[in-house]
Amino acid sequence: MAHAKPGNLTKADTSGAQTTIFSEKIEERRIILIGKLGAGKSHCGNGILGKQFFESRRCWSSVTRQCKYGSATRNKFLYRIYDTPGVNSPEELATSVDVETDIRRCLYCTSPGFHAIVLVLSAAERITKEDMAMLKKLDGLLGESAYKYMILMITKLEDDETVLHEMMTEAPQIVELNVKCRSRRVIFGNDATKIPDACVQKFDKMLTNLIKENANQGSEYYRHKYYDEATKILEKDKSDYLKEYPDTSESVALEIVRNRATEGLSPRDRELRSLNDPNCCTIS
Repeated sequence: MAHAKPGNLTKADTSGAQTTIFSEKIEERRIILIGKLGAGKSHCGNGILGKQFFESRRCWSSVTRQCKYGSATRNKFLYRIYDTPGVNSPEELATSVDVETDIRRCLYCTSPGFHAIVLVLSAAERITKEDMAMLKKLDGLLGESAYKYMILMITKLEDDETVLHEMMTEAPQIVELNVKCRSRRVIFGNDATKIPDACVQKFDKMLTNLIKENANQGSEYYRHKYYDEATKILEKDKSDYLKEYPDTSESVALEIVRNRATEGLSPRDRELRSLNDPNCCTIS
């Protein structure tokens, strides 16, 4: 089952941020949030964590400009959430956000992989050609195996499966996506300030079943095929970190540099970015 992490130690990383490592044995749930600009990924991440961690507001520009990491203990589980920029970020962000590179980097810098890929979809918008292009881009980015780990999260809709079903009958593309995900979907409400508790509970149950099913099949984590290559690069980052913070354990140092690398803060980010293959992802 999911790995346990030691810790309950707060350690300053080289950027001055605080990284929390948990000391008690606790089961992890590792999640990456992916979706269209404005779908509400950051808001959903806050709902899963049970606290306001990711910056979230309704606007017409991308609040999350690069991958962000947050963690929290809730219901005796350690949730590790990775929030990503909108897959179809607008042209005005093109010079500062390379969405595909950011997501790939997040996928192969995160150890040991992800239990779930949460695809966030907004019910407030009609399915457009842009949406279909986004879904096609995700296919190429993540690979067909991703659907084994995917949960659809519907935002900006009251928790009413009848309404969602009616909407889906008018959107065959979403019906097809739902089939690929084996009907793993959850509505996350229409409250801009808080995710309803009942919605979070439904997500927790769905995630638990997904993790058990994949673990029983010997493929608990979705991970990048360049994981080993990325680890070699990050071992160099760890060595540099330990020189600066010699009292840090190797396991804590590696976790810190991995978390920093997912946000593009590795001093060897150019090497990590060079690990690129359109058929990049696999399961382990």
